[in-house]
Amino acid sequence: MCTTVQTSAHIRLQMVQCLGDIVTRHVTPGHTLIVSYNTPAHTLHFSAGQSINRNGRCFISDLHSAEDMVQLILEELNKMAARSLLSFDAKNDWKEMLPSGSKYEAYVLLSSRQDHEDVVKDIGHQVKKLRNTWEWNPRAKFVIFLIEIRHVNAKLLAEDISAELWTSRVVNSVVLIPALDTHMATHTVSILEAYVCLPYQLTAQCPEIKKAVLQDRWIFDSRNSSHFLHNTSLSPQKIPNGLHGCPLTVSTFQIPPMVMRKNTPEVDPKNVIYDKGLEIQILTELAKSTKSSLKFREGPSDNENYGIDLGNGTWSGVTGEIARSSADIGIGGIWYRCHLVKEIECLRPYLIDKARWYVPCARPHPRWMSLTRVFKLSLWTGFVTGYITISFIMWQVMKITSNISTEAAQNQAYASLAKCLLSFWAIILEQSASNNPPNVAAVRAVFLAWVLYCWAVNTVYQAHLTSFLIDPGLQNQLASEDELLNSGIECAAGTSALGLHPDLSGRRYRHLKYTDHFEDIEDRVANGTIAILSSMFFTEYVTAVKYIDADGRPIMCDIKEDFVPGIVTMFVPKGFPFKARYDKVLSSLVQSGLVNFWWENLKYTATLEKARDLNPPPGEYVALKIVHLQSAFYFLLLGYAISVPSFLLELSCQCRKKYEIKRIKSNRN
Repeated sequence: MCTTVQTSAHIRLQMVQCLGDIVTRHVTPGHTLIVSYNTPAHTLHFSAGQSINRNGRCFISDLHSAEDMVQLILEELNKMAARSLLSFDAKNDWKEMLPSGSKYEAYVLLSSRQDHEDVVKDIGHQVKKLRNTWEWNPRAKFVIFLIEIRHVNAKLLAEDISAELWTSRVVNSVVLIPALDTHMATHTVSILEAYVCLPYQLTAQCPEIKKAVLQDRWIFDSRNSSHFLHNTSLSPQKIPNGLHGCPLTVSTFQIPPMVMRKNTPEVDPKNVIYDKGLEIQILTELAKSTKSSLKFREGPSDNENYGIDLGNGTWSGVTGEIARSSADIGIGGIWYRCHLVKEIECLRPYLIDKARWYVPCARPHPRWMSLTRVFKLSLWTGFVTGYITISFIMWQVMKITSNISTEAAQNQAYASLAKCLLSFWAIILEQSASNNPPNVAAVRAVFLAWVLYCWAVNTVYQAHLTSFLIDPGLQNQLASEDELLNSGIECAAGTSALGLHPDLSGRRYRHLKYTDHFEDIEDRVANGTIAILSSMFFTEYVTAVKYIDADGRPIMCDIKEDFVPGIVTMFVPKGFPFKARYDKVLSSLVQSGLVNFWWENLKYTATLEKARDLNPPPGEYVALKIVHLQSAFYFLLLGYAISVPSFLLELSCQCRKKYEIKRIKSNRN
């Protein structure tokens, strides 16, 4: 059987006076005080987030109910000058009234529940409603005021309330519980007991963080005055300088080069270990600053590594685990997104990243084209045109010369167009032509002009031919986003990119595919079948590890246009008590150059590890092989393919001609 602790109206007024004293001492004038309750008020009706009229007064004839107590508290707090007051009924949803970026300095949470479990649930419900706002400030001062309770273990109740508040990272709290044993000494009555939370204290049950101690009592003495018994501070230092080895819970997943393992044994969900990577090195330094250890959670169970907005105010992945306070810190090369999630905060950024398009590198030109790629098509066209033109001119000069001359020409090598073409073709190939051209100045001038022209062209051609045989050059490389989108190649991006870059949902990127299987996509990029929008840091490292050829050149290329810049940070729940300290450590690491040093060292080490598997060509010279002369053999085979049928056709024609002559002779006979 439970006996309810009965308090007179006078005792209740003393309780209100205690609350007013705390507000006066600990809430800075000019700041906003939030009063939250979960009890329907019958005398006054306050809507969620409505400011109380200072001229409004609650006439309470007798204080016998919790509803009356709530009204009296609201009225007395509203009469305090130089402080804004907002009341909030937890049965409603919070309506944000202050501009974004402003913070509330203090919260008063009232509970009229009487049983232990009901009180804890009621406080948790109110906090859950209050934290669903951008102005939620878990670093504010919290006063938990229990109006009336049954016979309970006050210390245990205060610890459970503190633990419930800790899930929202509320530390600076005081729990006011009506004193069950009111008589302390002669003419002295204990009205309220004030308990404060002291997390991270040195205990044998680390990481148990809930610990409440009786800090003071509000009493009514023989002089008819009420005050705190010891008048000690209700906001002592609650976060120690060191955590005595208590672990920080880390939400992450394996993603090179940020979070890795030196070895890859089977992962034990109960003992997940990451011991390599840029963010692991940074996190180790952060843990040292607070003398804490690290405890890694298993990767997100929803298969969403970074996390996406599920559309109902919740997030998946690492972002969701931090928002739900399931972990103390979230890492994984995560871009800043604290402007999107109300329940998280971001530590000081330590890297400036960029999102770029990574496309297949340009493929080498086919080696069979090496013979023709020395000159452009326009030059080849001009050369062939000049060849035909000079042959025609030579033929015409010979005709005119023969008609004018009275002597018959001794050399008939240029007597027809076909013979001129053959002679000049021989000059092109640097072969011997007719060694006795007609002794005519005009003919020899044309011949000399063609020889000089072919000599110049051949010299340039042969000077560049060897280079093209060894290195045929690269085909056209995609160099802009417009070229990429117009090329028809398939494009992809990470699932979390859509939440960070709303432009991707536009018509321009309507064919973009989203995936979290980056390894498969990167393989396809290297094979030339897809392009991906990815982080510059991640892709540079992966390229150095996996995607370089025998000459040490990357086989995944980037478009030198930054799609969007981004800053890399770490997530913590809003109100994380070590944020300021960790920000200072990160600032020191960045300014000292350690972060950049660790990053360059990771890339250099990855390149050395990959170099063991490479077989670079010995020396700086390249020995010519059959593959280098591929184009020459192709043209040789093409020549054979044309000449052999031509020769056979000529033989066939000769045989047919002889047969016709023989048949005609036989007919005459």
